[in-house]
Amino acid sequence: MSDIALNIALVLVFVLVGGVFAASEIALVSLRDSQVRALAERGGAGARVARLTHDSNRFLSSVQVGVTLAGFFSASYGAAQIAPQLAPTLQAWGLAAGAAGTIAFIGTTVVISYLSLVFGELVPKRLAMQSAEKFALLVATPLDWVATVMRPVIWLLGASTNLVMRLLGRDPHAQKEEMDAEELRSIVVGHESLGVEERDMVVDLLSVGERTVQEIMTPRTEVEFLDADLDVADARDRVIHLEHSRYPVCGDDNDDVLGFIHIRDLIRPPAHARTVGELVRDMLYFPTGKPVLSALTEMRAANSHLALVVDEYGGTDGIVSLEDVVEEFVGEIEDEYDQSEPAVVTAGDAGEISGLLGRAEISKLLGKELPEGPYDTLAGFLMAELGRVPVAGDAVTWDDLVLTVTALDGCRVDRVRVGQA
Repeated sequence: MSDIALNIALVLVFVLVGGVFAASEIALVSLRDSQVRALAERGGAGARVARLTHDSNRFLSSVQVGVTLAGFFSASYGAAQIAPQLAPTLQAWGLAAGAAGTIAFIGTTVVISYLSLVFGELVPKRLAMQSAEKFALLVATPLDWVATVMRPVIWLLGASTNLVMRLLGRDPHAQKEEMDAEELRSIVVGHESLGVEERDMVVDLLSVGERTVQEIMTPRTEVEFLDADLDVADARDRVIHLEHSRYPVCGDDNDDVLGFIHIRDLIRPPAHARTVGELVRDMLYFPTGKPVLSALTEMRAANSHLALVVDEYGGTDGIVSLEDVVEEFVGEIEDEYDQSEPAVVTAGDAGEISGLLGRAEISKLLGKELPEGPYDTLAGFLMAELGRVPVAGDAVTWDDLVLTVTALDGCRVDRVRVGQA
């Protein structure tokens, strides 16, 4: 092999070594926390990967030393050894000695820089990003060895870096920022490998943490209360044709809730029981602002399927069932006894929706969020906009929509027609 071929081969080796270090950096920083934990549990090379990622100063310094040395040797060796060997060829082509040396030096530097960018940076990093875990396992042992051998240099670089970070007013030991729910939601929505239903379910799960029991409860006006003094037989006749299995029991009024009963208690009551009050079971009490996730945890721990939602004055605001909470995670659950009306009833170019729809349901149906205000339902929004109790025919313009009250249940808005403004 000629001298120039050997020199070119050595330069390529330096470039490829730099590429390995560059790829190592990308592979390690691209690993997700869940991947690092899984690798740590494997032991061996996986444990080394976890150790390197947890000590970012150590592995980043090792990588940068490797990249810098590889780049330095490829450029300096190429310029020192290859350029002088090319100069005579350029002189033979008619160039002056001085010009030939300069052009050979510049040309060699440009070619080596190009090779370093493509084969020492871009290609290795692209490959490492596509197979981060496999590449991290492959380089963990040699990189750990390099970090051990170059410990004095790494210590000096680390100390210098920490000093500069402190001078800039930053914490040198701070970790990378955690991903928030909104960023994770954006990633899920843009993830093409997930189906539409899968994306919707994950987005709903992320949104659950922001909701409270007040947003998903059955409001007080829609709750079927049973009087504690009601005779068991009368109560059984009253609820036997209703769709629910559990009913809150009240004393003096609906703000004096004593607990609840299950329909089984009425069908097969104890021999001594004469009134509903004698069959009452304890129930959980939640404030209106209790998060849905917290409610689920507490209801599971207490093995409870029904909870009372109370306002700041201790009055009854509504009830929330375990089914209501679970539906926030998996979507609507209907059994053979449910007789729910459709959320949207189409009529020409408009549609009718329930006034009791909450913020989450409105966002799904209409594609926009209710403005912030002292309400959680569409009916509350209309009442706030009108400044009075609505009557049939009242209309409110909301951006590009017109919301028209079509039916009331007492003083409450029952149905609303949605049309274009």
